[in-house]
Amino acid sequence: MIYIWVLFLFCVACERDLMSYKGEEAIYFAVQSGNSWGSEGDWPYMPYSLAEFGSILEDTLTVRIKVMITGEEKDYPRPFKVVVNPDSTTAREGVHYQALADEYILEANCSYAYIPVLLYRQPEMQTDTVTLGLKLVANDYFSLTFDEFNKMDKFTNGNVVYEQFNATMHKICMTDIMPQPKQWSIWEFGTFTPKKLNLICQKLGYTYADFQDDKKITYLQQMVISRKFSEILNQAYYDGEPILEDNGQLMWVSGCVYEQGSYPEKNK
Repeated sequence: MIYIWVLFLFCVACERDLMSYKGEEAIYFAVQSGNSWGSEGDWPYMPYSLAEFGSILEDTLTVRIKVMITGEEKDYPRPFKVVVNPDSTTAREGVHYQALADEYILEANCSYAYIPVLLYRQPEMQTDTVTLGLKLVANDYFSLTFDEFNKMDKFTNGNVVYEQFNATMHKICMTDIMPQPKQWSIWEFGTFTPKKLNLICQKLGYTYADFQDDKKITYLQQMVISRKFSEILNQAYYDGEPILEDNGQLMWVSGCVYEQGSYPEKNK
């Protein structure tokens, strides 16, 4: 009988602790990333976000950083604060990113919000990764209890899964290196260069994302693109103003009147 009574008291205490934890109003970074066939329903939580200027033409990029709360949703908006973490930041305000707002708002009846961070392309991103560290700040509405955020078994559909990290902090990693897209046939487009793909996109109205999508850019479509783009390159060549790669070679795709790897002086 004594054993049952002690066990009862222990269970009540555990229930109270759990209720206290569930009711605690805390905030944390909840950024997820993973395999393309997954979703937020199974992607792992990440301590960083990638800002890849190499995959866009614009010189600005807005990254939306997700935060979530614990505790009950309220029927009124609540402010929360994010500041730059100098310990994990190499970016400079006004050069690499727009200054953060004094505070952000979690809307009424919501359990999450997004922090828009405006980033600026800079030349050094082509050779080095520029970082912007973010840090949540406790206020009268939200505490910080997720400095040790553990991996959850359900959320592991990604190449990188962290066992544990501090979810009160987040880092944005900025680069300007364009990787070769999935839909790039060397037979049609030759050796991949960011300059060539950017020019194709500018002249013919495509985006880097299009070349990542096998439904938008099929092999047949690649043949059509190379023919259209070769007309542009050939015309520039005939006009005496050939379009060159950064290494000085003539830019080439299938359909060009000169050989791949040629230099201007060899085609005069």
